[in-house]
Amino acid sequence: MDGVSKEVLGHAHQRPAANYGLTIQILRSLALLAWFNCCCVCIVATQLAGAPLYFINRQYFNAYMAMTKRSFGIAITALTEWFCPTPIRVSGDKSVQGQFFITKDGKLKTNFPERMVLIANHQVYTDWLYLWWFSYTSQMHGHIYIILKESLKYIPLIGQGMMFYGFIFMARKWIADKPRLQHRLEKLKTAHGGPRPGSLLLDPMWLLIFPEGTNLSRNTKRISDGYGAKQGIPPLRHQILPRSTGLFFCLQQLKGTVDWVYDCTVGYEGPP
Repeated sequence: MDGVSKEVLGHAHQRPAANYGLTIQILRSLALLAWFNCCCVCIVATQLAGAPLYFINRQYFNAYMAMTKRSFGIAITALTEWFCPTPIRVSGDKSVQGQFFITKDGKLKTNFPERMVLIANHQVYTDWLYLWWFSYTSQMHGHIYIILKESLKYIPLIGQGMMFYGFIFMARKWIADKPRLQHRLEKLKTAHGGPRPGSLLLDPMWLLIFPEGTNLSRNTKRISDGYGAKQGIPPLRHQILPRSTGLFFCLQQLKGTVDWVYDCTVGYEGPP
């Protein structure tokens, strides 16, 4: 993403120093785990309390789950602010000119559309966390949907929460994944009654896709480079080859309901 406001690019970028001894680091880690698990328990409890709305009114159910999704987005934003503060640099080209702003207190605010497909590379397991924070800067943290691997839905508490959020779980077998993906995309492109009689509206949606399908590692890089060599594609330096089938299918299914596809490249200091 490109063309960020000059104020963002002008901020000093310094890696925070580790000022804590081992004992304090352990205590902070325990406090983080306790606080985060407490947040997850409370959010899943509110989801369970609102689950009966699914059988009463689907619009009320979706709005209620969006509220709990906003709560989780705020929780992970607070987590990165309090326990592991991270300086983030945002840059982009002319296509996003005028969509980045700095508030009076120095916070980033963005103005992106309510419905879009967001694709990103997948370097480490925390990528989704920072992209969810990015949706928070556009006040879309209650309407983000992530396509992710099926095994993650079995994580206690978090897995149940993600299922309530309507996240799309993939088994990485296209024969099994295609009907499941199509079913979920049908829901995301279904219009409902608007405020005026006879009007129809589409719900806000940021669909987050990691086309690489997995995070960057020596093993995945080796496999990716081997496949690329067979196809005559030179090896990438900091990424693995993306898988186009799922992304292309999503764009086909959402055609006419989404006007924008944004490509975000995530990078970290340290990882090669």
